[in-house]
Amino acid sequence: MGEIKWSDEQKAAIETRNCNLLVAAAAGAGKTAVLVERIIRMITNEEQAVDIDRLLIVTFTNAAATEMRERIASALTGALEKNPNSPRLHKQLTLLNKASITTIHSFCLEVIRNNFPKLDIDPGFRIADQTEADLLKLEVLQELFEDMYEEATETTSNIFYELLECYSGNRDDQDLQNMVLSLYDFIQSNPQPEKWLNNMIALFQPAAWVDFSETIWGEELIKKAELELQGLRDLMEKALAVIANEPGLEKYYPVFSDEANRLDALLNICSIKAPKWDSIYQVVQNFSFENLPRASKECTPERKDYVKEIRDTVKAGIAELAEKVFTADSEQAKQDLKTLYPLLMCLAELVIKFTEKYQSKKKEKALVDFNDLEHFCLQILADQDEKGELKPSQVALDYRERFQEILVDEYQDSNDVQETIIQMISRADVGEPNVFMVGDVKQSIYRFRQANPELFQEKYDEYLQFIPGEDTFANRLVKILLYKNYRSRQEVIAAVNYLFRQIMSRNAGELDYTEKEALNFGANFPDPENSTVLTGGEVELHILETKNDGLSANTNNASSNGVDNTNGTLLEENGLQTDTEKEPELLDNIQAEARLVANRIRHLFQQDEEGKVFKVFDKSSKVYRPLEYRDIVVLLRTTRHWADVFVEEFSKQGIPVFADTGTGFFKTVEVQVILSLLQVIDNPLQDIPLLAVLRSPFVAFTTDELAELRLVRKNTPLFEALKTLAASSESQAALKARNFLANLQRWRDLALYLSTDKLLWQLYKETGYYGMVAAMPAGQQRQANLRILYERARQFEETSFKGLFNFIYFIDKLKSGQGDMGSAKMLGEKDNVVRIMSVHKSKGLEFPVVILAGCGKKFNLQDMNKNILLHHKLGFGPEVVNYRLRMAYPSLAKLAIRERIRMETLSEEMRILYVALTRAKEKLILTGAVADIAKACPKWAKVADGNQEKLPVYQVLKANNYLDWIGPAVIRHRTVRESAELKHFLPAGLVIADPSQWMLQVHSKQQLLSEDSLPESNQSAVLEVGELDPSLYSEIEKRLNWQYPLAGVSKLPAKVTVTELKRRFDLRPEGIEEIPEYILPLVKKPLFLQEKKGLNAAEIGTVIHFVMQHLDFCNPNLEIQIQQMVEKDLLTEQQAEYVNLEKIRVFVNSSLGKRIRAAVRVQREVPFNMEITCQEVFPDKQELSCPEEELEEKLLLQGIIDCYFEEEDGLVLIDYKTDYVAEGAEANLKEKYKTQIAYYTRALEKLTGKPVKEKYIYLFHNGKILDF
Repeated sequence: MGEIKWSDEQKAAIETRNCNLLVAAAAGAGKTAVLVERIIRMITNEEQAVDIDRLLIVTFTNAAATEMRERIASALTGALEKNPNSPRLHKQLTLLNKASITTIHSFCLEVIRNNFPKLDIDPGFRIADQTEADLLKLEVLQELFEDMYEEATETTSNIFYELLECYSGNRDDQDLQNMVLSLYDFIQSNPQPEKWLNNMIALFQPAAWVDFSETIWGEELIKKAELELQGLRDLMEKALAVIANEPGLEKYYPVFSDEANRLDALLNICSIKAPKWDSIYQVVQNFSFENLPRASKECTPERKDYVKEIRDTVKAGIAELAEKVFTADSEQAKQDLKTLYPLLMCLAELVIKFTEKYQSKKKEKALVDFNDLEHFCLQILADQDEKGELKPSQVALDYRERFQEILVDEYQDSNDVQETIIQMISRADVGEPNVFMVGDVKQSIYRFRQANPELFQEKYDEYLQFIPGEDTFANRLVKILLYKNYRSRQEVIAAVNYLFRQIMSRNAGELDYTEKEALNFGANFPDPENSTVLTGGEVELHILETKNDGLSANTNNASSNGVDNTNGTLLEENGLQTDTEKEPELLDNIQAEARLVANRIRHLFQQDEEGKVFKVFDKSSKVYRPLEYRDIVVLLRTTRHWADVFVEEFSKQGIPVFADTGTGFFKTVEVQVILSLLQVIDNPLQDIPLLAVLRSPFVAFTTDELAELRLVRKNTPLFEALKTLAASSESQAALKARNFLANLQRWRDLALYLSTDKLLWQLYKETGYYGMVAAMPAGQQRQANLRILYERARQFEETSFKGLFNFIYFIDKLKSGQGDMGSAKMLGEKDNVVRIMSVHKSKGLEFPVVILAGCGKKFNLQDMNKNILLHHKLGFGPEVVNYRLRMAYPSLAKLAIRERIRMETLSEEMRILYVALTRAKEKLILTGAVADIAKACPKWAKVADGNQEKLPVYQVLKANNYLDWIGPAVIRHRTVRESAELKHFLPAGLVIADPSQWMLQVHSKQQLLSEDSLPESNQSAVLEVGELDPSLYSEIEKRLNWQYPLAGVSKLPAKVTVTELKRRFDLRPEGIEEIPEYILPLVKKPLFLQEKKGLNAAEIGTVIHFVMQHLDFCNPNLEIQIQQMVEKDLLTEQQAEYVNLEKIRVFVNSSLGKRIRAAVRVQREVPFNMEITCQEVFPDKQELSCPEEELEEKLLLQGIIDCYFEEEDGLVLIDYKTDYVAEGAEANLKEKYKTQIAYYTRALEKLTGKPVKEKYIYLFHNGKILDF
């Protein structure tokens, strides 16, 4: 590979030193390559050399840290090959193992372990598992509330009980407990949690301010009102322009003009610097609209309706401001804050006491959690000055001396604590800035984890931009923009730019998407040499119309399309979810969209009308190759409720699929059964788990036997009835009951002294359940799930909680907290399946074909409905509750925080959309559902109606789903405007002649769901007959005594394997031999139930074939590959021991192995089905006793081709053999397998349509290659 040509910006990012450098690297801009190159040049520069252990390199994940270390090692190794005598390179390679290439949490752990005497913790501490920490928090919380109930004095109890009455449910105090936990977790992202609490609660004290606009909440609400009013004013301007040019509407003009002037006056009040809340409050509350005069008949009705609709929208907007923003004057606001202050003080005290108790519990158990890592590290690195501000400690100063530079990857995902840690060990405050930060604020999608993209944005706005040819580095605070995209085709980049130029702004997206931010095409996609190859193509938007005789429209129109069904008036959304929005999406809507996506995937593999086939560019081989399923990803905003439906639909259509959902583990039958058994062992007086166990294979009660059990004692727990049944009769049910009760007592005794993991394994062994599930469909998956449960139990026993009861409580906590461990992954990275994943999981990945589905799904704004909202800058937003009057309303503080959270959530959703679209390398497809396209399009057209390319922020912030952004932007595109699909739905408006290419297509849900519906003609008909005619008796007898003439053929199996045919022809005895009928193989006993512990020759052969299927022949490190297979549970430790790596290495280095590595295409373990005639199996017709013409009856031949690869002039077939072959016996072996190779050749040629030019058997025993 030639030397990389760096752009001027990349070069500057690599070579610039001695300043704080912010690299804003857009999607696909090669930021990791730049970061690695910067490090390599720093440590290999002979003049200003920096040892690698003097760099702190912070990555977002452990996987990224490992990849970074491997890249640096690879670069150093490559440099050593060119300069093997360089002592500096040898030194850096040696130092690499102890270099600080780490996540921020690992760095914090290192600081704590090296300085633990400065903390009051056990030096042998361990990091708590997340669920262990959650359980410990619940334990502490319960103790805290018990103490509060017991110790509350008359004075304090009033406040505590008031807090309970205001913010807990009627039944218990769970809501308040959850509030304490939420607040505790929230403040952990602040460097000084307790100080933040005190500062934010102090804002509720009776204050010196007179006007509410002087508060941070007032400023926020006025800013929201100003944005809203400006949007309404722009609408009025449109209406005035129409009125001025429309004969017959002249009488409207004075009314509209007066109202527009009053909006201007209101906007002026909002913009003045003086106190203004009460002034705005009065104007908004008293804003009136007079009746419109009658328009003349000569006006156009459409124009008249248009301006009236705008006026209705303005009315609704002013009403919303009066009802949901300016709800109280300053005096009332002050009174509300005064009422809330003692309640919030009590809440803060609860959180502080909880923190102290929780820290004490962790100290007792020698535990730290992940939040402790950051805060303990900061405690070591920072001291407080007399003002309570943080300053570097001596330890921090030592780290400053140690680290020449700090390099932070994915900086946009940092939080305030992590930022403070970096500040403490950097040299910026002594005039020697030395932090290199790389990231992209447009890809900051982890605000829900308290990531703060404002940290990146503040530096982005403050730092001076690098311009090639200018000296900007004297500033010492510099930003470099990397916006050349080396990932995607021009069509994808142009579409992304087209969309985000219109929707992303400082208010909606927290960044103004201008030409400076736009992606620039930098990838190399050569034109295909073959004219039949289809590449890239326009970005596709497929809209699913879900209306179904008015049923869907009633539930979805208002929320999905923002259109009132009665009069078409635009609804003004306040961001709160209505009852309609809370309803889950109709499953048939999701299924219809899944079918739409599946159909589009199938079409991608088919020829188009011109006979062209879609192919993707393989950057490793530099050629266009056929599309494979692994090239396709389906991205969803959330996989919950969606992924399972998509998997089911894809499977029905024969599309191999894998959904990386991380859920479903506790829903699997095998796990539910085992957990029920554990619950019964812990406490048998639980009817539902006991019933599940009785119906399971452990006891195998039938429904009749369960009825018998219930009748024995009707009104007692089932366990008591079971004991009565066991003692009262000799029935089959009683025998089962006695056996089970005996086993149960023994298991309960074992549970007293066995750890949970050992008890689980004992149950697996004793009941045979582990082997039993292997015989069920997807047996390997089920066994893997049971292994995961065992492994989780083993990990649990290593925590501070032990025992069966605590493990069951731990599992219940996981389930009730919506947590899940995810089913066992039986999939490798190279498996040829379509992947379904969330957008968050796709971050950092890329795929040739990306399908973003569910664009019509509503944004999740449920967090805005909590009793108390929290914001890192605006503090608390509580509800004002008068529990005596049973009345509650949001405080102005809550309204302000709600609005800020809504804007931040929408900005985050916009960035998530950006991440999703930029995963695509070659093809981008979007799908989404609307209730009624005839209503959605005019709604989008109204949003898009304007002379500016940027859509109105006022409208962008009212979006409920991605389609509310994509739709208005796309319908302005020239090609979409001119398409017949939507032409009759769209009024005239701004048309953008952008170079991007879009295709929009509308689909009907009814049509999609009816495509494979079965006819309803299969109902049985009842034939009414009278007395039977005697003449029919002979016909009936004839038919009943009929003999099938081809009985011999009917005994043949429907399918045979190549191996069976080989045995038939090679080991053919005298006389007639029937091919044995196909019998389902019995599931083998699990290894722990087998007396024989080793592997036989056949099993070893199976293992070798499996390894050869999954090995990467281009990776010389075979040992690591085998170890990874063991870690992924693809191989057991025992199986791995039988893999002779030296023999595999001989094959890899053989002539065949070298040809495989150089081949155009390589396929391994390829299954096939092929029709053959009976005559091929039975050349002698006497063997079947059937007419000669029936020898053409078809059989299905099955087999698996070990390996084949493609070269320019044909295919090469390879079959592996692990047989022992005596010296000189190779000719006999060739004869033995001649038939098998012949069928493989024939099948492969039929399968591919290409000739097989060479056929080989490779003998692992002696490394010989036998050609045919």
